[in-house]
Amino acid sequence: MRLKFKTEISLLLSAIILYILSAFCHSYEESSQDMLPVINYPYREYALPLAIIASILLVVAAILYSKRK
Repeated sequence: MRLKFKTEISLLLSAIILYILSAFCHSYEESSQDMLPVINYPYREYALPLAIIASILLVVAAILYSKRK
């Protein structure tokens, strides 16, 4: 029982960290590229996969929690 609780907590914390990282990747912008004033989002393509992985971890944690009850 104690091991399942630690697993659920670690899955939830991992999901929260991945959501935060996903938000950072989505909103991070480089304001200039060399001498040109171009707005560039270099990490935006990583935001959606990170959010999907975080959602999967959240669902797995919820399923483990519901089986414990």
